[in-house]
Amino acid sequence: FALLSCDVPNAQLSLEEFSARFAKLDLQLSDARKEQLFAFLDVSGDNLVDQKEFCDGWDFLVAQMIDEAADSMGVSEERIALTLLALVTWLTFLFLFLFFAIRGWFSEGSFQATVQSMAIAASGAMTKALRKKTAGESEQSINKLVESFSSAETS
Repeated sequence: FALLSCDVPNAQLSLEEFSARFAKLDLQLSDARKEQLFAFLDVSGDNLVDQKEFCDGWDFLVAQMIDEAADSMGVSEERIALTLLALVTWLTFLFLFLFFAIRGWFSEGSFQATVQSMAIAASGAMTKALRKKTAGESEQSINKLVESFSSAETS
């Protein structure tokens, strides 16, 4: 509050002074938002905010700014809850799969063969996705090679 009131003893800020001080802090609040915050802080209703009113409402100001920043980034309590739910669901399925895979591995049944086949297919897919292709494997190189063979045959 001392920063906002410029060290004036028993200072009280009007809406205009409040808005001007927040503009100097570069908090990028809209005028409507500043008016809303000022109205929340002005508990006495005298259109002035004193140090006690400001200090009592500071936590609300901080919470509102954090909520606005989170909303602007696309983060909300609902999204966090949905993300956590999806993560827990995914982990549950992963542990169930591992449990059944281990059980099938040691039971010497047909499930074992299925799990082993899936493990081999997954490792092959991961290898293919992570491996860099050589210049000869690119589609453009293959097309040029086919064209050169085609043109050599017609010559």
